[in-house]
Amino acid sequence: MESKGLVMEIAVQTMTGYRETLELAKWAESEGVTALAVADHYLTGIRPDDPVVDQLTVLAGIARETSDILLVSLVSPITFRHPAVMLKIAAALDEMSEGRFSLGVGAGWMEEEHRVFGLPFPGTRTRFEMLTEALAYLQAARDPAAPGFSGTHFSLEPGTTPRPLPTGVRIVVGGSGSVRTPRLAGRYADEYNLFPTERQDEASRIEAFREEAIRAGRDPGRVLLSTAFPGVAGATRHEFEEMLGKMAAARGVEETRMAARLGQLGIPHGTPDDVSAGLQRLAGLGIGRVYLQMAFQPLETTRRVVRVFREAA
Repeated sequence: MESKGLVMEIAVQTMTGYRETLELAKWAESEGVTALAVADHYLTGIRPDDPVVDQLTVLAGIARETSDILLVSLVSPITFRHPAVMLKIAAALDEMSEGRFSLGVGAGWMEEEHRVFGLPFPGTRTRFEMLTEALAYLQAARDPAAPGFSGTHFSLEPGTTPRPLPTGVRIVVGGSGSVRTPRLAGRYADEYNLFPTERQDEASRIEAFREEAIRAGRDPGRVLLSTAFPGVAGATRHEFEEMLGKMAAARGVEETRMAARLGQLGIPHGTPDDVSAGLQRLAGLGIGRVYLQMAFQPLETTRRVVRVFREAA
């Protein structure tokens, strides 16, 4: 199948250990995959016994073993780290990757991982207040002319310019919210990652993001729009159905239920022609990058899925 010529970048997302992630990163870079993202969680949310390590630490190691592929945290919950800690980690990754790191920030959603590890998990309103302040804090900390930052949850003393400044770091705002998340993306993001929802309201979220960007005096056309979803595809119908069966079994659901769920969420899946049609819909909305969530999948499976999506794009 020949490429359809869409303006769509294909990236991969994982959350495995260092050795597995390094193997994936080296293969992805050799194949010209745009970016490698890590899901910043302490549990998988699927199987409680799956091993999970700190993903930003993993990404630091990957930064020193690669040279071209972009590296992204997609996304880091504000409940995990104070924005000062995020800033210092970003500065280190900026230096270690020579400007290839994007810091994703979100409100957090997996209550279970907070409960298990004893991490505070405030209500939705408070978490979004924290996210709003964190984004403003990160903006002020990276601007030598900014007069510090003072908020309810976080503060930065006036006249403070943290060194070194992570000048190459791009900020990613991600989530499934239809009101607060797109507005925060419009005001602060270099990349807005829209997580799929059953509402399939990407168009309204993108419009809200653009309106807020314009109100903030920013050019929305300079912000990358992206999305992330499980990569379920095959070169043939049989190969796709085989992969669907394995993924459904790993998640403990029936194949038909998982296929229906992918359709409800508007996620491109299936054969190359099916995937191409799904990517065309996303491209029509202005989305320029998709992250294929391939955590805990064998590398050969990831290779096959990425190949289908890259051909379809």
